[in-house]
Amino acid sequence: MLPIYIVGNLHCLGMCGPLVMMIAQHRFRYYYFAGRLLSFTLAAAFAGGLGSVLHLFLSYYHLSSLASFLFGFIILMTGFYSFRNKHYPGYQWFAKVSKGMNQSLSLLILQDRALPTFLFGFFTVLLPCGQTLVVFSACALAGDAWIGMVNGLAFALITSPSLFVAMNAYRMLGRFRKHYNVLMGISALVIGLLALLRGFAELGIISHLVVSHAYHIVIY
Repeated sequence: MLPIYIVGNLHCLGMCGPLVMMIAQHRFRYYYFAGRLLSFTLAAAFAGGLGSVLHLFLSYYHLSSLASFLFGFIILMTGFYSFRNKHYPGYQWFAKVSKGMNQSLSLLILQDRALPTFLFGFFTVLLPCGQTLVVFSACALAGDAWIGMVNGLAFALITSPSLFVAMNAYRMLGRFRKHYNVLMGISALVIGLLALLRGFAELGIISHLVVSHAYHIVIY
């Protein structure tokens, strides 16, 4: 998932950069990062736990590979639409549902106080973002709440530099956003393909690709 986290800076710069710029002069602006770190960590942990429950349920019926196909398809679909520079299916519906949340976030931006700034960062996880869809789908695919939590924290941490920069120089770096769709698309397609290969391996059609048995490093 590391390529997604690194490339994600380009997307965060373009999507959340303008929002972060609006609190650039706030005294408590760095509370935004604390809220964002907490919410992404909790959301990814929940996704991992949900994936674990789904995996156990499917395993009971000897259908565990379906989880790999399901989340692999979601990731591939997101990567495909990213390549085409279009929103993934359901984006408009989710944006409509979260419209009220967006309005509440706008009100939080106007308040130069610690708690509203923290909450502003916390609830940005609810924005309709294809990037987070890929990350949380991968966490669910892992099927482990702890792995999800670690990846959610890593994602929030590694994408924070772009937002930190956005508070100071969004216009200078905004031109790099145009490269996001291609890089994000490639990363999502690779991860989605690995998820599908894992599904075929679970069915016994192909073998798992193990780099190291000693350290349990498995590609799929």
